[in-house]
Amino acid sequence: MSSKIIIIATILFLIISFSILFIIETKNHDYDYKKSWSVVYFDNPRDNSLVFTIENHQGEKLEYNYDIFVNDKKVKADKTEIEKGAKQKIVPILDLEKKGGAKISIEVSAKDLKYKIYKSLGK
Repeated sequence: MSSKIIIIATILFLIISFSILFIIETKNHDYDYKKSWSVVYFDNPRDNSLVFTIENHQGEKLEYNYDIFVNDKKVKADKTEIEKGAKQKIVPILDLEKKGGAKISIEVSAKDLKYKIYKSLGK
């Protein structure tokens, strides 16, 4: 009789343990659960497009300001509001036909955050 109690207790212990671990892992895989971060990246860093994405995982809706520089000269400034947990693709329209070999930098800021990404356009 005592061996059955030990087996049942062990099985119950394993089920409870696995359930708790499953819940913890599910929360860890959620990008927004008790985390505060943002990211800015070019959609395709190898081509000559300037399409970039801003992801907001700050836990609240934020307004992101961005400035685009060509060879350290500001050519465009704009802003966008992004909901929490969302991402926004930015497709800047710039005339870069005659700017082969140009150094592009994009500065993105929101609240106390500041990001800068770079790209060199091919000739």
